Amino acid sequence: MQDNRTFECMTNREEETSRSVTVQSRRRKLHRVPIQLRQGKKQIYEPVVVPLGPYHHRLHPQSHLVEPLKNKLKDIVCGDFTSKSLFLCSICARLDEIRYFYGGADGYTDGELAEMMLRDACFLICYIERGETFNLIFQRLGVSGVLFMARDMFMLENQIPLWLISLIHPDHNSLLCQYLSYNNFGDNRLTQLPWANGRGEEPLHLLEALCTSLFLDETQEYSSNLLRLVKKCNNLYTGKQGSRTNWQMMNTPFWSATDLKAKGVHFRRSSYCLTDIKFESFAWYAELHLPFFYITYNSKVFFSNAIAFEMSPETDTNMGVTAYFNFMKIMISNAKDVKVLREKDILYSMLANDEEVVEMVKSIDTYGFASNFFFSDVNMRIEKHCTSKARTWMAELINTNFRSPWSVIALAAATFLLCLTFIQTYFTINPTN
Repeated sequence: MQDNRTFECMTNREEETSRSVTVQSRRRKLHRVPIQLRQGKKQIYEPVVVPLGPYHHRLHPQSHLVEPLKNKLKDIVCGDFTSKSLFLCSICARLDEIRYFYGGADGYTDGELAEMMLRDACFLICYIERGETFNLIFQRLGVSGVLFMARDMFMLENQIPLWLISLIHPDHNSLLCQYLSYNNFGDNRLTQLPWANGRGEEPLHLLEALCTSLFLDETQEYSSNLLRLVKKCNNLYTGKQGSRTNWQMMNTPFWSATDLKAKGVHFRRSSYCLTDIKFESFAWYAELHLPFFYITYNSKVFFSNAIAFEMSPETDTNMGVTAYFNFMKIMISNAKDVKVLREKDILYSMLANDEEVVEMVKSIDTYGFASNFFFSDVNMRIEKHCTSKARTWMAELINTNFRSPWSVIALAAATFLLCLTFIQTYFTINPTN
């Protein structure tokens, strides 16, 4: 009885402070994946091992295994009863914000919803931290459970508010930097969160945080992504690209990596930003700069949910993931294209072979979204270079006759002998005294 009164007292004491934080932040919802996107793709959008949040909580078939594990991890992370009560108190003070986040969370009382948020946040922290508590997860779920759990963490409908991590973990900045760096770059390059120090709005959830770090070169303007996207569309349709028609500007040049290589295009690695794609044409050759891309067995789930997030209502993104995959679907048409990009350190893969990479890229659906205007300048430059007869003729000549250094040496030797023959002939005809 005394514990209940203490809990109520702490709730009332922190309610005013948390309410002011809620008013200052822009409320956003976690929209579910639209039915037209999820048809026949249940395994991509619905968790199979660990549900987070209320969307799949009661319908999950393995709840009898997962819920006791969550409770155990909650006890480890929170510690004693006082700390646990303080965390619950802070969460209860922002329950209106949490209900708005999930579109109401009907069917759950305030106590049930607060307990769920605390359990799920503690589980997510243990998953991200990969410390001793992760060994407990591994023991309880097994190898297969952990493998599929990693996919569950990428799913749009399986997210919790990101501020819950900062509420519970004392050093959430380092924790998130380490997680984002490892997942997107394979190292520890991030020392500061992309949205820190007013450089952008804090992401709604972990999936958005991962997507944000994929566009590090654009984080300064992250809060105005949607406005910049609209401006690009307006520029396209108002004819600011010269005398080209709308159809010409939206035309997709079907040049794969091997096709471009045959036309004298050299591939270079640009950066880790997915939209950092540039094309430069020179006298007899050209360079296409593409971002670093790493493919794993979880890439289909992650990028499919990232695209679903970009297509969600009330979402301020630049549609960069969707645009990137539209571009790469053209660039990669067969295993030879994958090999070209791998040899230039642009593409890395954990898959068994290049054919699987092709299947992976093609299986990530962009649902016919016409994002060609995103790289319209790149597409026009590629088309101009590849349709230039002089440039492509020289490229084909070099590719055909100078594929190896021995061909160059043979040409140099033949040229040298020809010059000697010319000099000898000249002095034979015009002898010196």
